[in-house]
Amino acid sequence: MLRRLLLPALLLLAALPARADDAVEAIDRARQLYATGDLKGAATELTYALREVDSRRRAQFLAFFPAAPAGWTLEPAEADNAGAALASQMMGGGVMVERRYASATGEAGIKAQIMADSPMVQGLSVMVTNPMMMQPGDRRIRIGGENALLRFDAEQKSGEITLVSGGSLIKLEGEGLANADQLTELLKRFDLGRIRAAR
Repeated sequence: MLRRLLLPALLLLAALPARADDAVEAIDRARQLYATGDLKGAATELTYALREVDSRRRAQFLAFFPAAPAGWTLEPAEADNAGAALASQMMGGGVMVERRYASATGEAGIKAQIMADSPMVQGLSVMVTNPMMMQPGDRRIRIGGENALLRFDAEQKSGEITLVSGGSLIKLEGEGLANADQLTELLKRFDLGRIRAAR
């Protein structure tokens, strides 16, 4: 188990800035403990380092949410690192971040989610890109050269749109919406190039 923790931690270390920080110190401490035969202590330090790196990646992806459209506000991101890390692990790893947009009147809201480097992205990609997987009423929307799957119920004033780009997924779920354009227009604000390039 320790070797499985050590390898990804060392790979992450190579991608971190050269300056000392909590993650680097934890990995260095894990090396020391491993050398002395304290495998339990080394595993604990590596777990801490991985949590620190996960927190940094979450912060990176949280910055990718675009500013709110006119008449809407982007609510502050929740700082539940422990819960987010657990959710990511339950999905097989990777990063999952979420923010909410609210209309000025409070009658409408959109939950926006970015998921990256998770096995779930590949599975959902099939649903978005395969016409045979589409349900009655589903629409394919082209955004930034990518396919997005739109589902909208005009009577319920609710719907969702999902886009997969590379190893990343963006999903918007809205309620109280006047029309489906409010989902598609918000999705167009995401910088797909930056999200694809994130490491």
